Amino acid sequence: MDAQRDLLRGRVAVVTGSSRGFGFAAAQMLGRHGAAVVLASRSEPHVAEAVERLRAEGITAAGRRCDTGEMADVEALREEARRLGTLDIWVNNAGISGVYGPTASTPVEDFTRVVRTNILGTFHGSRAALPVFLAQGHGDLVNIYGQGDRGPVALQNAYASSKRWVRQFTETLRLETKGTGVRVHGMNPGLMTTDLLGRVTSQRGYEQRLGALQVVVGLWGQTPEDAARPLLGLVTSDAAEYRALKGPALVTRGIRSVLAGRLRRENRMPLDITVLDDGSGS
Repeated sequence: MDAQRDLLRGRVAVVTGSSRGFGFAAAQMLGRHGAAVVLASRSEPHVAEAVERLRAEGITAAGRRCDTGEMADVEALREEARRLGTLDIWVNNAGISGVYGPTASTPVEDFTRVVRTNILGTFHGSRAALPVFLAQGHGDLVNIYGQGDRGPVALQNAYASSKRWVRQFTETLRLETKGTGVRVHGMNPGLMTTDLLGRVTSQRGYEQRLGALQVVVGLWGQTPEDAARPLLGLVTSDAAEYRALKGPALVTRGIRSVLAGRLRRENRMPLDITVLDDGSGS
């Protein structure tokens, strides 16, 4: 660790959705390697608390409340980063999961909320960062993928489709920025033990299907800190893309967990399931 402590010295990184979970772990990891980090989430108190946690480690950190669905908020976040001297890394991490259940009865406002955060938020972050990167001839834009980025996922259409869009959007940006010195990356961190998976809203009648999620995450889930580690390789090398926990790695992790006797109650991630009232899907 000591040998790499200054690996990102002089660089400024923005991570959206970073007051907790994977986003916080990503900002912390970048900061521990020398970057000045700017945190953001929709909760001002949570951002302030996260910033103080990083500063207590000696990391240069700033932050502000930011609704990534609002371009003005994202532009203000960009200017917060530029007050630290430059803008070198931007991670579009902010995302929400949506209601579990069939599309035909998904609340319209919920689907819209997922699109606003996962799709518009990724576009707004990219639109804010890329002109700066292109003008200076360098910069790393990282968009976070998720389940569904490779194909359909039943009963999770809003989230899965949004991540498929993020993949297509990212691949297009890579083509558009080729030869400019700007690098565009896509990263799927895999299953993690975070609030995104632990707190689930379900349509009535489908909540019982979520029990298997506890076993799956117990077998294959990573801590946010483990999931964030590959990000360092993206922003310090020429790698075009990184996807953690590919099929063989998933199987290996699961087998090791079972053989180690870890498939017990403590290995089942607690689920906080909110069931929508009847008629809320109309």
